[in-house]
Amino acid sequence: MSETATAGKRLEKFPAFDGFRGIGVVVVIFSHCPQVLESGLYNSIWHINQLSRVGYIALDIFFVMSGFFITRLLLRERAKTGRISFKDFYIRRALRIFPVYYLTVIVCVLLFTFGTADTISLLTYTFNFYHPLHPVPNPLEHTWSLSVEEQFYFFWPLLILLVPPRWLSRVIGIVVPLLAIASGLVMAVIFIGHDPREAGDVVYMSLFTRMLSLSLGGWLALREFENKPLRGWRCVALFLGAIVVLTLDRMGRNFGIITSQPVYWTIALIAYAMVSVSFVATMVFDRGILKRVMTAILSIPLLRGLGQMSYAMYVFHLPVLFYLGINDAALDGAKVPILQVAIAFAVTIGLSILSYYLLETPMAKLKDRFGKVRLSEATGTNAVPRGGLFRAFSRAALLSSEDREPVADRPSQQAWSDVWRKEVK
Repeated sequence: MSETATAGKRLEKFPAFDGFRGIGVVVVIFSHCPQVLESGLYNSIWHINQLSRVGYIALDIFFVMSGFFITRLLLRERAKTGRISFKDFYIRRALRIFPVYYLTVIVCVLLFTFGTADTISLLTYTFNFYHPLHPVPNPLEHTWSLSVEEQFYFFWPLLILLVPPRWLSRVIGIVVPLLAIASGLVMAVIFIGHDPREAGDVVYMSLFTRMLSLSLGGWLALREFENKPLRGWRCVALFLGAIVVLTLDRMGRNFGIITSQPVYWTIALIAYAMVSVSFVATMVFDRGILKRVMTAILSIPLLRGLGQMSYAMYVFHLPVLFYLGINDAALDGAKVPILQVAIAFAVTIGLSILSYYLLETPMAKLKDRFGKVRLSEATGTNAVPRGGLFRAFSRAALLSSEDREPVADRPSQQAWSDVWRKEVK
């Protein structure tokens, strides 16, 4: 395959990630809900969810996924054209993120009481720096993560463009992650006399520490680009190592060995990043039965449908919980009727459906005018299972990609690293 043909080759889709987005956003919403009065099963699941920190890990996986998908687009554009169109990049991001976000901010300002500083930080995407030091309950407090994303978008394209290709793997795979970890420890020193919980939140919500996961997501994109898969025992070792780190971190805090909340959260974020990289790498690179089973599950139409609405669901859910008074119960440890939680979920999903069809889809069509990204249909272990539910699951999970895909149709990415080396100056 020629260099020009390889540079023009479409990036393959990963439909299963939509399914994960669907599961992830439901887990995050569930983490913000209180216990209920009528269901012991619901409350047992709620306790397991809170103790296992699944919502925290799901959010970190979102960061790694964001770093992966953004970086793979930037790498390909740089290899294909020798540059990156910052105008097109920022317009595409704005059309994707701003409409839902700013509409929600405006509605919340009208419905709830906001201070001037709160409003300014929300409007300027600096809420992740402001809110930890002003921890008043806020219906948009979860949008700190969107502030992190926007700040990441602000400088990441420039870094990808300016760092020489031969150094890029070390920079985004080693240097930036180490700086992220160091920033958490530095903040632990800076806030040593501050309120422990606020100091911990500063570390947890900071762009500097969250660059650990965002940059490692970009590193996975680079490995895909250079055809250097990360899979097998290394992913398993990352996952098992994360369990050990999380266990030691929790035990250290419980036994009074780790007394600093910033240090505790810095270590926890390292473990979350290990889990997240293991998961995303498995979904991108693995060719074994684990990948096939996960793809079959995450390709269920219901989960993928929720995933396509996950951004709006994430933005809308906490204002809905606040408006219905459910968030107050969650903060106070009180229980509410299960019907009230069901209504909150239904309202969130209903608003997200309206947003998807009336706002996000038109914006997506407009976004395509600014450097439309062409994606090829998923093949092999990434393909969406066809047929009835049981048949589709069995076919996707139990048959290898070689059994399902003609040899002539298998995509080749062997020349990608050559394009990277020769076309990018």
